[in-house]
Amino acid sequence: MNTTIRSIAVVGATGMLGAPVTKILKQEGFSVTAVVRDMQKAQRKLGAGFYLSKGNLKDKNSLRTAFTDVDYVYLSLSTAPDEKNKRFKTEIDGLKNVIEAAKSARVKRIGMLSSLVKDYDGFDWWVFDIKREACKILLDADIPATIFYPSSFFENLTNLQLKGKRVVMAGEQTTKSWWIAANDYGKQVAESFRVNKNHNENREYPVQGPEPYSMEEAIDQFIKHYPGKTLKKSKAPMWVFSLLKPFSASIDFQYHILSAINQYDEQFQSEHTWETLGKPETHLAAWTKNQGE
Repeated sequence: MNTTIRSIAVVGATGMLGAPVTKILKQEGFSVTAVVRDMQKAQRKLGAGFYLSKGNLKDKNSLRTAFTDVDYVYLSLSTAPDEKNKRFKTEIDGLKNVIEAAKSARVKRIGMLSSLVKDYDGFDWWVFDIKREACKILLDADIPATIFYPSSFFENLTNLQLKGKRVVMAGEQTTKSWWIAANDYGKQVAESFRVNKNHNENREYPVQGPEPYSMEEAIDQFIKHYPGKTLKKSKAPMWVFSLLKPFSASIDFQYHILSAINQYDEQFQSEHTWETLGKPETHLAAWTKNQGE
């Protein structure tokens, strides 16, 4: 293996946040293997220059194969709204399989995307329980770990909230979030594997962007600077979600995550992250101008 080029396998490489991080890792000089279930989808989503390995979180042998001769593993996993009553939990059972396969393949470090808002204590929610347990499992594993706890991503606006010519928001956020671009986060992920390559201890990094916005403020900025078409803001009261959530796992999921974001008292806590991994430089207005048709 060429010792001057570090290799990394990414699980969740085609997701909303996994894809931009995967591309940044390549731009930052890593040899990147995307561990995917759908090879054609991965080729369309990522483009050229990546190794593709067919793998499944439920199949430890496929993970061992994907991790062969790889220095690091990065995980961009998420829990699906319908997982509550399923035996296999992506961020628990899938993570355990990744850890076992990584140890077998002699991977040097595992990095994992988590969440800052998972520590919201305004109500009990099974998804936050899973995320907290996942962090404990990884930190207790006998392999060096790096966990990232991000705030809100700009990409939520285009991928989740932009519906045609409307930008949808639910409820009223009483605090502010330190929004960040996925590309800036990807650069921090890349730097974390470089600076920690000779260390054996676990590392944890809050991930926040350069400026705080409430949800409505972020949407107003997005609408103001969005190119190509005129957008309008659309507000939905939380009581609508509350009425419908007993009938839909997806709506119940949205209700809880939106309620937590709206009420979570996020404080800036990324001084060490910026000093160690670099300060995010992308502002929402500039990022928005690069979106659209």
